[in-house]
Amino acid sequence: MKKLLTALLAFTFIFGSSSVVVAAGESVGDSGRSWSVPNDAESGQFIQQFLDTSPGEPGSELVGPSLSRYNDVNPACESLSDSRCTSQNSYQAVIPFCTSTSDIYCTSDIGIIDAAGVKTSAVFSRYFPTKAQNQFIGDSLKNLPSGVAGSLFTIPSAPHEGGDIYYLSTVMNGDGRNGSHTLRGFSVKLYPVKLEPISGLGQEDTGWGLVKGGSGGGNPNGKDAWVRKGSGLTGNNFCVASSAKESLCAQRYAFPAGLRFYVSVKTRQLPAGWMHGRLNEPDIKISTVSDISTIEIQGSAMAVPVVYKMYRYSDMPAPLKSEYDITTGGFKKDPNFIRSPNNYVQGGRSSEDPDPLKRNNIYSPIASSPSGMDQLKLWLPYVEDRATALLSYWSARSLDESEMEGANNCFKDAKSVTGIVTTNSTQYSAGPPVFDKTEGTLNYQVAAPHYATDKSEFKGTYDLVIRSDVARCIYGFSKAPINATISITSSDGTPQIATTIIGEKDGWVYLRAKNFGFSAPIITAKLSQEVEVVVTPTPTPTPTPTPTPTPSASTKAVAKAVTITCIKGKTSKKVTAVKPKCPAGYKKK
Repeated sequence: MKKLLTALLAFTFIFGSSSVVVAAGESVGDSGRSWSVPNDAESGQFIQQFLDTSPGEPGSELVGPSLSRYNDVNPACESLSDSRCTSQNSYQAVIPFCTSTSDIYCTSDIGIIDAAGVKTSAVFSRYFPTKAQNQFIGDSLKNLPSGVAGSLFTIPSAPHEGGDIYYLSTVMNGDGRNGSHTLRGFSVKLYPVKLEPISGLGQEDTGWGLVKGGSGGGNPNGKDAWVRKGSGLTGNNFCVASSAKESLCAQRYAFPAGLRFYVSVKTRQLPAGWMHGRLNEPDIKISTVSDISTIEIQGSAMAVPVVYKMYRYSDMPAPLKSEYDITTGGFKKDPNFIRSPNNYVQGGRSSEDPDPLKRNNIYSPIASSPSGMDQLKLWLPYVEDRATALLSYWSARSLDESEMEGANNCFKDAKSVTGIVTTNSTQYSAGPPVFDKTEGTLNYQVAAPHYATDKSEFKGTYDLVIRSDVARCIYGFSKAPINATISITSSDGTPQIATTIIGEKDGWVYLRAKNFGFSAPIITAKLSQEVEVVVTPTPTPTPTPTPTPTPSASTKAVAKAVTITCIKGKTSKKVTAVKPKCPAGYKKK
């Protein structure tokens, strides 16, 4: 691979979170009331959209194991006492706001943080709608959260152009067997909203609803069926949530700039593994007392480009048509399409039909899909490489198993968060950054239009926060301080200049890059470490005992030799020695 050049040498220092100071009244992204998804519902239309979050937040539901697209009875349970959900179930819970210190599986706090680090809590108003379509009662002893509707809060110190109301959706999902539940996914999304009257939406809120056979979305065999329903679109609103009984829409607005928000959640089961977010300068704080943990996510809002384009199929440019299957509307390079070429693309506002002139086709790839990256590059020339809208976001979510496929094992932790990557790009790499063993780099690809809605150059942001022990696991580092550099390389291989920051604090490594250009750059982080200096303690010397003087040779007494005469018969011998003795058989004379 090409060697990625370092655009700007990063320096290591310990830093805290900070907020950007901006003029009062300035917004993040397009100001005011958010852009609305067009209600392009005619047959023969081909819609391609790159939109991180569609209107209508997910609802709560507790369902048993038998579940299909069309159900003869309502599959949703109201609690574990329902026999259909007692032994086996799956759940999606928009968790409630904590009302007492003993509550678990709930949002315990939400608010803003000023430049000095002082928090101001929001004031809980109510749930919206008042009761969720498939609301259910959980059991914290069995690790099942209760599922309600999203929460409305007021933050007078954080006014936006629609007022001071914010909508929070904190979602946990998982499954249970024989009373034991496992958390599989976690997400938190915050939106500035204004409650506006609305008409033209469905009669029921998001969730399981009854549809008469033969009518739009009903069972093809003509029988009545319970299906998942949404509130629908009018083309004039971006309803984060809606209340059919009240005929109200929680209309999305832009975030005020220069503010740092936080959300705290109490839980027995922490989100596990890697997370992705739409946050500037994110921070994650986890504390545990006994078996109850609090996870707090902090950051400021960011603007993310939306790309939306509709063609009548007969007018669609030939180079685009050639990339999509005429019968199904599927993108030919999409692995899901390759595996299931006979499945029609879901999401259109009409019945499925093999004739592109008789169906309404909507292709909306998820932001982390590889095929979505390919499609965005394909479509950018047809939208003048320009964003349709800049929507402001504040969100974070854990990654699912499919997004973690092939990730370095160090990123996988079944019990806690290993890190988070955040970016304002329209499309981004699935999973955590890819570790290139050969180059020793963590690589991440992003893609977005080169221009914002006002035709100014759109500038990218990227934050990578890794648990220190995870970073050391990836690189095999010791406990010595970590250094790093960040490189931004354009799709044509040329390096870009960006503002980069690196630091390590409180058990986390922080890497940040800002002000780089699009359309599809590669972000490369390289961690390094100086050789750890091991200091060996010097042992305290043992006192040497005073030696006992040894008499020298000159002080010793010299023994004198003595000569004796020894005889044996007529034979005699003289023996001279200090202590002379006669040989055997001789005797002293």
